[in-house]
Amino acid sequence: MISSGIYSCNNDAKQHDRNIVLNDTITTPSGLKYIVLKEGEGRKIEDGSKVKAFTELYINDDENVFWSTATSKDSVFEFIHGKSKLIDGFAELNNYLVEGDSVIAIIPDSLAYKDQVKNGIPPGSTLIYKPYQVRFVSQPKAVLKDTLLHIIKTKNASEAITFYNGIVTGNKKDIFHTDIQDMLNVVSEAFQDSLYSESVVLAKHFIDQTDDKEIIQNLSYISLLSLEAENRYEEALELVTPLAKQAKNQEFWHDKMTELKTKVVLPEAN
Repeated sequence: MISSGIYSCNNDAKQHDRNIVLNDTITTPSGLKYIVLKEGEGRKIEDGSKVKAFTELYINDDENVFWSTATSKDSVFEFIHGKSKLIDGFAELNNYLVEGDSVIAIIPDSLAYKDQVKNGIPPGSTLIYKPYQVRFVSQPKAVLKDTLLHIIKTKNASEAITFYNGIVTGNKKDIFHTDIQDMLNVVSEAFQDSLYSESVVLAKHFIDQTDDKEIIQNLSYISLLSLEAENRYEEALELVTPLAKQAKNQEFWHDKMTELKTKVVLPEAN
């Protein structure tokens, strides 16, 4: 749990003088380089802060955009600083930034993927985030994921949901990150740990708690994979049939529905 001291002297007003010179290149001891294009005046990023940022990623000297958050929901991606799994250079970069900052960040391969191939990025690549704009920084909060996963593993998903609901409706809501997006990460990790039955229970609960179509799609996909892993094809078919009638990812869900129909054993006629 994050100590209460992390919340002291945090507000939306500027409280830091970083002596920044716009457009100068700052090089850190690790080899990270960044150039401040615009200095923000918002909250500083700290461990436990939820960050929402816009960026476009370039690889080495290639002038083509390799990846952009423009295709993501609200044109941003989000993470919890100090808790989400990030490459070393990216995690370090955010230690220096505040809400409203816009920078160009140059991350050498030693702080990125080194000699590994990741997500289509060649080994030894320098990553250039141009620009990297910090659009939102939350008050630092504790993360529920590890606690919920422990309850799931030692008890069950229903107990974890009860604990979560107690946090959301109780007086500790402002201490923890409780967004549905954060809970999607819990369901995803439960699936990765082969807790298939528990993943289905969790996914169904959080689907009922949100109107966010993207999150519903993601939770439904995890639930589908979990049901298939346990050969629960009838339940999987029941899950995907209404999704196949929706506009979003309709072709994918329709194909899955057709595939599942071949796996469901129909009762023999009398």
